[in-house]
Amino acid sequence: MKLASITRAGAAGLILSGAALGYSYIAHPHHMSAGTIASSGWIFIHALFALSLVLGLLGTTALYVPTALRAGKLGLTGFVMLFVGMMMIFGLDYYEVLIAPFLAMNYPEVIQDHGAGDAMGPVAVFFPLAGILTVAGYAMLGIVWLRIGVVPRFVGLALALTAMAFGVGLSPAGGLALARLTAAGFGLALMAVGIHAMRRGWSVVADAQDVLPG
Repeated sequence: MKLASITRAGAAGLILSGAALGYSYIAHPHHMSAGTIASSGWIFIHALFALSLVLGLLGTTALYVPTALRAGKLGLTGFVMLFVGMMMIFGLDYYEVLIAPFLAMNYPEVIQDHGAGDAMGPVAVFFPLAGILTVAGYAMLGIVWLRIGVVPRFVGLALALTAMAFGVGLSPAGGLALARLTAAGFGLALMAVGIHAMRRGWSVVADAQDVLPG
């Protein structure tokens, strides 16, 4: 497969990821009772969020690789951070899709005591850490892509700023309403990167020919 085809597929994945991310947060239920977590709506929303993580990670990887030579250490650091963070978040989302609904139906007292799982034991520490790694990584990558000229200034700044805003929305200072709003903004920024890569091409593709097999 040609590198250009890979980057176009990555761009499409990022567009779908941004849309799925925004919708899954906007549609996320406010109350997380055992009945809510056992519902088909809960499973659908979190399965959609899992899809956004998979497509986002694949899409970001496909778009990062052609820029790696010019992105330098800052770009690599940002990419590794978001990669690790998203993998950690996917682990929790796997629980929320396949395990939490089973517990809610058969052992509702567990849900009553611990909620959906993001505040359960060590997860209470590692889930926020995963979020910090993800949003900080995307903010760094947005700045790097802006600096090396593969995205317009507006798109690079939008990715960096909405990623940081999303981090605030997910923090204890945020709340569900702010998390929904900032998730929608971050999702739109991811879509903007994907749309730009799809329409205008990825201007540093030639750099990657030296590091990828023909």
